[in-house]
Amino acid sequence: MGLTTQKNYRLFLYLYTLVIVLLGAAIAGWGVFWLFPPGLGEGYGAVLASVQGIGKVLFWKVAIIYAVIALFIVLAMVVLHLFYSHRIAGPAYRIGREAIKLGQGNLAGNIKFRQKDNLTDMADSLNDTASKFRGRVKAVKDCLAVIETQTKTVSDLIQQGKDREALEHAAEKITGNIKDLERVLSEMRT
Repeated sequence: MGLTTQKNYRLFLYLYTLVIVLLGAAIAGWGVFWLFPPGLGEGYGAVLASVQGIGKVLFWKVAIIYAVIALFIVLAMVVLHLFYSHRIAGPAYRIGREAIKLGQGNLAGNIKFRQKDNLTDMADSLNDTASKFRGRVKAVKDCLAVIETQTKTVSDLIQQGKDREALEHAAEKITGNIKDLERVLSEMRT
C-alpha cells in the first residue's frame, strides 16, 4: 500500500477554486446587466444623452459590484483553503504525535480520522506497525517468561543433585527459547 493522500485532492481544490471565481464573475456580470436601464430612448440624440448619463453612474456602480464580488471570492477561497488545509494539517499533526508515542514505547496505535481526511493510509500504516510491534513485544515477553521458568528448573535440578542428562535436556530447552527470542528480535529490526 503506497503512502498517498486522498485521491484527486489537489484537483478538487483547484476545481472548487475555479467554481468560486466563475460564480463570482457570473454574479458580477448579472449585477452589471441588472443595473443597465431597460430602454435608452428614441433617436440618436436621446440614446447619446442616455449613454453619457449611464457612463457616469454606471462606472461607480460597476466598481462597487466588482469590489463586493472580489471580496466574496477572496473570502470564499480563504474558507475553502482553510477547510482543505485542515484535512491535511490536522491528520499530519496527529500522525506526528502518535509516532512520538510509538518511539517512546506506547504501542497503542489508535489513530482514527474522519472519512474525508487525508493521510488515512499513513495512519493505517502506523496503526499496523504498532500492532505488529505489540505482537512481537508479547512474543519476547513470553519467551523471557519461559526462559525464566526453565532457568529456575535448572537451578532446582542442580540443588537436587540431578544427573547430567536432565541438566543437558533443560539447557537445550533454554537454548531453543533463546533462539526463538533472537528470531523475534531480528524481526523487530527489519
